[in-house]
Amino acid sequence: MFFGNVERLEWSSILPKHFIEYIKQAQHIAESNENGRYDIDGDKVFCVIMTPETEPREERKTEIHRDYLDIQLILEGEETFGYSIETPQALLDKPEYTNDVLLFNEVGNESFISLRRGDFIIFYPGESHRPQCATKEPMMVRKLVVKVHRDLI
Repeated sequence: MFFGNVERLEWSSILPKHFIEYIKQAQHIAESNENGRYDIDGDKVFCVIMTPETEPREERKTEIHRDYLDIQLILEGEETFGYSIETPQALLDKPEYTNDVLLFNEVGNESFISLRRGDFIIFYPGESHRPQCATKEPMMVRKLVVKVHRDLI
């Protein structure tokens, strides 16, 4: 997991340069487009613009991805993410992924981070995360999710 802010991308020098470029390209796409999927490099890199409503933590499931890294960037609003480094191997080996996501309830040693406009967070394949948690009260959030295939990591 890694988090930062688009106004200080130079502080993110630990990230591969192509990740920073994907963030910039996705921001450009979001400036003039509605919700939906937009290709950056076909199925290898694409972004999804969405406006979900956050929910209380206990109503959100934790997820992991098998093949794609998530870069989640908040465009408007505020969202809290749960995360944990304790993903059970049994979950990582499950074949029941749907659209590269496996949802589950049990997670150990979970921490939370709240993000606001311009903040982004990166979850690598196999890293447990619980997105779209309400920070205080549920609210609509406009966000980008950039999906990067594991072959490009």
